Amino acid sequence: MAPAPQGVVHGFGLVPAPEHPAGPNGQTYRPAAELTYTATTGGRRQRLRAFVELHHPATGTEHTAEQLAACARLWERRWKAFPSVLVVLTGAAAADVGTTVEGLCLAAEEQPAVAELLAAVPAGAACLEDLVQHGPAAPVWHPLGDNGRRPHGWTRLQP
Repeated sequence: MAPAPQGVVHGFGLVPAPEHPAGPNGQTYRPAAELTYTATTGGRRQRLRAFVELHHPATGTEHTAEQLAACARLWERRWKAFPSVLVVLTGAAAADVGTTVEGLCLAAEEQPAVAELLAAVPAGAACLEDLVQHGPAAPVWHPLGDNGRRPHGWTRLQP
């Protein structure tokens, strides 16, 4: 899987997400939204996509982990270019982002398919308030595949 390009983000759109078949037994995955954007890297424009999940502290990490597991079932179907996975933290204080990311990483460790997904696909979590204040291209995305790394812009998230 190629790392997400680093460069200038030209435009993005947030669209309602369709339901994706995610397993042989009729399982499906429906992200909260899909984010599409265009970035220029080394003079070349690329169209990129991301699945967006919402996380609210009141629901705990288990609900978000279940959504990531459904996403992992879809990823296991081996898309040629799987979208990034972005988790938007709603109702969380900026100080709680690190704790939430740790919780999501721990939940991912319990499910091998999710751990494999996060090791192979650019994935990050950001606080909604940071996104509103600084914009989605700002270094507000905390990598989910490696809990120790510093926040990046969405085009710099790497598995």
